[in-house]
Amino acid sequence: MTTTMVKNKLIKSDKEIVAIPYKILQNLLAKKISGKLIIQDSKDSSVSWIIYLGIGKIHFATSISGKRERLMYILSQCFSHHDFYIPQDLEDDYQFIYNQWQNNRLDSQKVREILSYTTQEAIIHCLTLSRAKVTFENIVGLNPLILNLGLKSLVNPIKNNIRSWVRMRSEINSPLSRLEIKDWESIKAYFSDDLDKVDQIQSLKPYLDDNCNLYEIGSYSSKSILELGLFFQPLISFNFLTVKPYQKENIVDVDKPIIACIDDSQTIQRIVKMTLLTGGFEVISITEPAKAMSTFVRQKPDLILMDINMPEIDGYKLAYMMRQSVLLKDIPILMLTGRDGVMDRVKAKMIGAVGYICKPFNPQELVQSVHNNLQKNN
Repeated sequence: MTTTMVKNKLIKSDKEIVAIPYKILQNLLAKKISGKLIIQDSKDSSVSWIIYLGIGKIHFATSISGKRERLMYILSQCFSHHDFYIPQDLEDDYQFIYNQWQNNRLDSQKVREILSYTTQEAIIHCLTLSRAKVTFENIVGLNPLILNLGLKSLVNPIKNNIRSWVRMRSEINSPLSRLEIKDWESIKAYFSDDLDKVDQIQSLKPYLDDNCNLYEIGSYSSKSILELGLFFQPLISFNFLTVKPYQKENIVDVDKPIIACIDDSQTIQRIVKMTLLTGGFEVISITEPAKAMSTFVRQKPDLILMDINMPEIDGYKLAYMMRQSVLLKDIPILMLTGRDGVMDRVKAKMIGAVGYICKPFNPQELVQSVHNNLQKNN
C-alpha cells in the first residue's frame, strides 16, 4: 500500500489525518505518488477540495462541494459571455468541460485554459488552510488526462492571492461561505462617505438577501471572488454581515438511515431510490463507481447497495477496497446484481458483503433486507 511520511505522520490510502495540506501535497509530489488528495476545511465540514496527482505532477484540482456555483463563476471569468447550460446536479466539472470539447463547443486551448484556471483557483484555497482533515486515495479517476502541472508553476503566479486569502480567513473561511445581512443600516452608514461603494453594496444586496456564496455573487456581478472578499471583509469584522457554512442544499435527514446505491444503470437507480424513499430511507445515488470513495468521505452511508458489473471497476474490487478503508470497513455492503451463480455468492461473502439481492428484485424484499442488515450492524 502506498505510504508517505509527513512530520512523523503516516498517511495511507483512505486513512484520514489532520495535517498541513501544503506539506502533504509537497511530500506526495516529491515521492511521485499517484492518486487523489482530499482536503476538508476544518472550519466548515461541508467544504472539501480534491487534488488529482500523477508521478510528481498535478493533473487537476477542484472543489467537491458547490461544483456548479464554482464552475459558473470560473466560466464567467474565462468568457465575457457564454451560453453553456450547467445542470443543477452537476457532479463532474472536469468531464463537463471535456464534453464541451468533444462537442466542438470549445477548442483544446480553451479547455486547457479553463481546467488550469479551475486547478489554480482550487490550489489557492487548499494552501490557505493551516491545518485540515486530509485523506489520500490511490485511485486517480481522470480520463483523459489533459493537464500535467508542476506545483511551482501553479503556485508562483498566485502567491499574492494566497496571502490575501490567508489574511481574510479569520472572517471568510472560503469562497463557498454564505453571507447574510445582519445590520443593513450600519452597512449603509459605513459607506456613506463613498457614493460609489454605496451603489456597489446596494447592487449586491439581493445576493446577500439570498445568502449567496462568493462564487455565486461573482458570477452574477462579474467581480472576482478576491475583490468581493476584500470588499466584504471589514463588514464581517464589524459584525454587519454574518458568515454561514456552505452546507449542501440536498442535506439528508439525519434521523433517517442513509443508503448508498452504486450502480451505473439510471433505471436501477430510479427504482431503488423510489423503493427506499417509500421505505423511510434517504438515498445517495452513485452512477460512477470510481467516485464512491470520495463521496463517502463527505457523507458516510449506513449501508451500501452495490452492483457487480460496472465500468472502470467491478463491484467485487470496489467492495474489497472499502473493506480495506479505515473509514468504510464497518459499513454493511449488499450486492445488488443480475448474477445468480453459486460462485458469485461465495465470492461476495469472501470480500465481506453481508447479503446478495438479485435483479430484478421485489421492492419489499429490498426494503426488508436493508432493514435486517441495518439492525444487525447496530
